[in-house]
Amino acid sequence: MDPSFPPFEFVDEDGSAAGLDVDLARELARRLSVQAHFVATTYDGLYDILTVEGADVTISALYPDPTRTQDFVFSRPYFEAGQVLVVPPDSAVTSVAGLAGQRVLVVFGTEGHMESLRWEELLSPPPTLVTREGVAEVLAALGAGEAEAAVVDNLAAQMALARGAAIQVLDPPVSHEPYVIVARSQDSDLLDELDEFLEEMSDDGTLATLVARWVQ
Repeated sequence: MDPSFPPFEFVDEDGSAAGLDVDLARELARRLSVQAHFVATTYDGLYDILTVEGADVTISALYPDPTRTQDFVFSRPYFEAGQVLVVPPDSAVTSVAGLAGQRVLVVFGTEGHMESLRWEELLSPPPTLVTREGVAEVLAALGAGEAEAAVVDNLAAQMALARGAAIQVLDPPVSHEPYVIVARSQDSDLLDELDEFLEEMSDDGTLATLVARWVQ
């Protein structure tokens, strides 16, 4: 993993690997009856380290790369990091369709911004887009009542909830950016086993607990 992306992976004050992906790896290792060993690399090296067999799997907030399907296999998602629609707790807006004629805050240039431009064409009357330069500015403006809804990435939304922000996150996501585990194509049997464990962890609440601990 690339230990520079908290809260998913980072080096804590004791010099140890920590974060959601670290705990996920340890739990998967426990269910495999093996011990997890962590290999640090750069973001650009997350696939290369698999190629040179410096690691068995990569768990580092990666989303599936459709250009790499010949050499690598991808697990089922364990976290959705895509753009989500955020509204105040008492909002009557429950979906994108409810944004007709409403003011919508977006971070300029993001995927959420691009998607919201489509809503201007699809909805009648079209929503009014209000752009800001960052997520913090968008959420602050939403809290100040400058718009009826906002589009931010799910990680930012969940962390805002953890800080007590008066918002609700609507399903489904506006865009999909699933985080997955990556392995070499020849290790597809291992990935199949990890997929089974991920499904179990989803069903038994383990994944939700990890998200609550590290993201929320």
